[in-house]
Amino acid sequence: MEKPFAELYGQENVKKRLSFYLKVFDKTSLCPFLLLVGAKGLGKTEFARQFASNLKNIDGRNRPFLELNCSTIKNLEGFFDQIFIPLIMDSEITVLFDEAHELPKDVTNAFLTIFNTERGHTRDFRWRDGEYPFDFKKQTFLFATTEPDKLFPPLKDRLTTVDFEDYDPSELAQIVKSQVEDISFEDKALLELAKTTRGNARDCVKIAKELIGWCSANDTKVFRFEDFNQYCDDLGVNPLGVSHIEKKVLSLLRRDGQASLQELCAKTGLSRTAIQREVELYLMKKNLIKIDGKRHITKKGSDYIDHEVKRKIS
Repeated sequence: MEKPFAELYGQENVKKRLSFYLKVFDKTSLCPFLLLVGAKGLGKTEFARQFASNLKNIDGRNRPFLELNCSTIKNLEGFFDQIFIPLIMDSEITVLFDEAHELPKDVTNAFLTIFNTERGHTRDFRWRDGEYPFDFKKQTFLFATTEPDKLFPPLKDRLTTVDFEDYDPSELAQIVKSQVEDISFEDKALLELAKTTRGNARDCVKIAKELIGWCSANDTKVFRFEDFNQYCDDLGVNPLGVSHIEKKVLSLLRRDGQASLQELCAKTGLSRTAIQREVELYLMKKNLIKIDGKRHITKKGSDYIDHEVKRKIS
């Protein structure tokens, strides 16, 4: 029998944790209320789907899976009338609440009571004129969020957190390669291509699709290192996956040496929030800039811009 998550790359600690909870479920039909935490594109939703696919009903059939984006849940009345009563109540089902930090306040408060299971695996929740039965041997609840700091702390205390880590380049390379089985790679070319994914497993799938198109257009099934620069030029991809606005900020800092946040806003036309959230975070993560009041380009950042200038000339 194939191990759970065998088709997914990386996240070894996550695999171990979730595999353990699957073993517990096989013996008890119970699973903790799991909270999957990590940045966008690390595979939280896909791991939740794979986890759910390994949960069985009492009769041995695969348990149905319901995926909800919490921003679509407007209030507690809507949750019970549109989701719980028609889809969950008295059913065997696994439910994923994605973007859990978007849960409405009244739903969050209700969950504090519902997920208090110190006295057993069932819970009857009374609200208005109704009583809503929960049976956690029938119903498995999973949560996922990119912003755990926005989740109401008492609710977070009811959940068991599973943290997702960044992928290393070799894991990203495996993900890309798994999506393009008909193309062979030089190792260095595959690694450089993987670095353009910004550490994002979801982007690996997108890039793989673009690579399939590029190889088809160039009538080749082999991607060599010398192809990488041409691929980047043809598709407008910057090495390391740096966006064009990030590259512009690097070029400005390379030219001027340093700049304040206000100066970058004026020179790029972006707001302070956009620069801080959409530009600086990734550049700092890749050690291309540093901030000590003002923004400075690092040696690695300078080398990056110099290399790009030489690449364009050649």
